[in-house]
Amino acid sequence: MYKVRCQWCGWSYTMSRDTLIAAVSAAQATQALHHVENCPKCRHALKIQVSDMKRFLPPGTVLTPPPTPTP
Repeated sequence: MYKVRCQWCGWSYTMSRDTLIAAVSAAQATQALHHVENCPKCRHALKIQVSDMKRFLPPGTVLTPPPTPTP
């Protein structure tokens, strides 16, 4: 679990383990350095570094790329 604090409104919330794994795997698939998460209270976009989120992954977590949409 990863605790996020909004720099706009000060609201803090926790990203679940499943959300954290999905965010890191999606960022790795696109080789992004940041993940954009919206604050649940004020809806401002928050940039979170992927390297910080990786530190909070459980040991031995296997990251799978997100499924590609089929036309």
